[in-house]
Order: sequence, then C-alpha cells, then structure tokens
Amino acid sequence: MNIFIAGGTGAIGRVLVPLLTNAGHRVVALTRSEDRSSQLEQMGAVPVVGNVYDEVRLARLVADSEAEVVIHQLTAFGTKDGDPYAETIRVRIEGTRNLIFAARAARVRRFIAQSISFMCSPFAGGLTDEETPLYLDAPPAVRALAEAVASLERQTLEADGMSSTVLRYGWFCGPGTSYDPQNSIPLAIRAGTMPIVGAGAGTYSFINLRDAAAATIKALSREANGIFNIVDDSPARMSEWLPFAAKLLDAPAPGHMDESSARQKLGDMRVYYMNEQRGASNAKARRELDWQPAFPSWRTGFEALYSKSSRESSDAV
Repeated sequence: MNIFIAGGTGAIGRVLVPLLTNAGHRVVALTRSEDRSSQLEQMGAVPVVGNVYDEVRLARLVADSEAEVVIHQLTAFGTKDGDPYAETIRVRIEGTRNLIFAARAARVRRFIAQSISFMCSPFAGGLTDEETPLYLDAPPAVRALAEAVASLERQTLEADGMSSTVLRYGWFCGPGTSYDPQNSIPLAIRAGTMPIVGAGAGTYSFINLRDAAAATIKALSREANGIFNIVDDSPARMSEWLPFAAKLLDAPAPGHMDESSARQKLGDMRVYYMNEQRGASNAKARRELDWQPAFPSWRTGFEALYSKSSRESSDAV
C-alpha cells in the first residue's frame, strides 16, 4: 500500500521505514531537511521536504503521495532549534492537527499516531491499561505533556472519515535512543549524576525499537483501531533497573536523593518519572495484534546493549 510517514528519520522511523519498504509498501517520508533525503532514500523511501507547520504544502505533499495510510511518528526531542520539550508538545498538538487535516483532505483511509504509555494517572496501584485516564490533574510541569498527549490521542481517535490507531510506546531502548551506551542516560550513570529519587518507585515499561516497529507493522496489517500499549513484558522500578544498568556499565552504584530535594533540583517532571509513574500492560496488544516482543525483558535488552562487545563497538564508531 501507499504510506506517508512523518518522522521517518526519528528513533523509531529509522527502524520502521526499512521494514515497511522491505514488506513491499511504497513509503513517502516527510523530512524538514534536504540533508536527510539521502538517508531516507537508502532506507527505500521516497523523501519529500516540508514542514508539518506549513499546512498548505503539507496537504499537497500528502495528496501527491496518494497515501492510503498516514503514520505520525513525529517528536522534537532531538531538536537544536529550541526547547525539545516545548517543541514536542507543539508537534503533538499542532502537528497532529495539520497532519489529520492533510490526511482527511487527501481522503486517506487510515491514521496511525505515536503516543506514550507513561503519562497515565499514578494514583491507583498496579499496571495501567488503555482505559487508564491520563494524568491531567498533574502538577503544571507534568500536566503540559499530559495535555499534549491527550490532544494527540483525541484528535486521532475522533478524526472523521478515517480509521484511527494510537500506539502508546514505552520508554524506547536500544541503539540510537537515550539509553544508547554513548548517550545521555548511560553517560549520567557513569558520571554518578543519576540518583535514585525517593524510593525509586517510578515504574518504567521499556520497549526495544525493533519491537516497537514490529508492533507498528502488526497494527498496520491487522487494521487495528483504538489505543494499544506497546511495551515489554517486564515493568521495572527505577530502584531495580538503575543499579542493574550501572553494574553492566562498570559505573559506580547510583546514589540516593530524597523527594523534596529532587523536586527543587530536578523538577516535578523528573520526580514523576523516577518515583511516581506506573508501568503499563501490553495484554491488549498481545491479544488483538498477535504481537509479542522479541525483547520481553528490559534485562536482556540492557545486557545486549551494555555488553562489553557492544560498548567496544560503540566506542570505535
């Protein structure tokens, strides 16, 4: 089928686009930079240069692609043109609106959007599922992201004339993510600047990029509508995964910081991640998408990522 993807050179896009093209789909991929066109061509996609905030050009590009499906994988966490957090909030609200407008104008039949699994209310016990409310009564620093996620999901699911799918991915793990051996989180662990906050009760549901892309392919092929958590089988408290990662990285054992100090020094958002968030259940995706992760446990994923041979290979690049 003909697919238009926004975010083809992002963390998941770099894995997803080759899977789509290798499966025989024609993929037209939006990029803001002419410099990334060759990267997309190497992945088998047809690159088009444009900006998700340029409504007129975006509508023309989607229409010209003759897409049957639009896949929204845009974030702005890697931006160097502004605040990545603020820009990602903007793209989830305004960028989603523009993509849906362009898709509807082009009579696209299906819209698939990237969301996140770790912005649900933390107040109940156990794992969250697709019916768990988003954390819209959070402190202001956290609420802004929760409201952006809610906007993206609402716009997607309420889009007239198209079937719609929201994929709530967990914390991306693997090469090229923040957990890459040479990226921000392992660097902070090695430097001893990533503490366990409070009890370290924040529960992370990780997902390997390859598993996230494979689940996206399943959702596409099964014409699955609605919301799906795309996470591994083994949610882990920060107090569990952080010392494990530090040991694999030959880093010092992480220190501790009380919650009050952490709020002052790190802010409400990081305290939410580190000591409050709940893990998510992937039962619905397993059942309705016939999907299961190749990396069912974060432990095996971390071991593969932080093995001595992996670190040496990364250091040599």
